[in-house]
Amino acid sequence: MKELELVKRINGQAGRCVAADFTLDGIARFGHLAFVLYGLWLWFGGRKEDRTARRTAAVTALIGVAACSLLSWGIGKLWQRPRPFARDGRIWNFTGHKANAAFPSNHTMNSAVIAAVMLQHHMPGGKWLAAGSALLGFSRIFAGIHYPSDIFGGAAIALLVEGTLLVSRPVRRLAAGIAAASVWAERLFLHRGR
Repeated sequence: MKELELVKRINGQAGRCVAADFTLDGIARFGHLAFVLYGLWLWFGGRKEDRTARRTAAVTALIGVAACSLLSWGIGKLWQRPRPFARDGRIWNFTGHKANAAFPSNHTMNSAVIAAVMLQHHMPGGKWLAAGSALLGFSRIFAGIHYPSDIFGGAAIALLVEGTLLVSRPVRRLAAGIAAASVWAERLFLHRGR
């Protein structure tokens, strides 16, 4: 079955169950914010004893998102793949998404690199983030704004970046240094405030 036909079938389920529509629409539009909130919790929350490790993971994830986004931008310049709703008017783009390049799915790619980093760093909730990334990807197909290969391509880029760049010694040292410096600066600032 061609990908466009598969997207049409999945997207054709929209409008059949209000609760599913509402949920998947919300995830497609705002699901990435859960990853932002998780990052803020990593940076500011949790026990003080774990702060440097959590911030190291957060900085590593941020580097990963930046690297993935740069790769995605380059791919988008080379290959302007039309989104499913732009190719077939019967596909309902209920999110109101722009008709820019479809490949790769940036939402899936960025959420997948964050989940991969959290799993690699043994951070709490890493498995939930991985499941959330998969659900975010599916919701983007349901919304008619991505093909399955956009989702898989985004996840593959994320895993490539995590498995090569983010595990390199220079990136690990940079992330750990930024995290340690932020903890030191925070302690200094809080100590001066007393």
